[in-house]
Amino acid sequence: MSSQEYDMDEIYNQVRGILGEHFHSFCFIVSDEDGEIFFDYTNFRVGKMLMREALEDLNSEMDGVEFIWDEEDGEEWEDDGDEYEYV
Repeated sequence: MSSQEYDMDEIYNQVRGILGEHFHSFCFIVSDEDGEIFFDYTNFRVGKMLMREALEDLNSEMDGVEFIWDEEDGEEWEDDGDEYEYV
């Protein structure tokens, strides 16, 4: 086991401990700098339910929310209906 894997296991255990002190059921998802995804939950059914709820929330309409996009280095975004496209 590399030192980075050991450090990550220690961090996950700390996160689980903190969440467990405050919540009966929880799920967390993280991504490292290489884009690898790691997740954990109190049990399979709780994890599945919380992930499904989060996905539904992310895919829902966001009434009353206005996005302000900062354009950097002369980049321009073109509104193409429902999606934004880099020009």
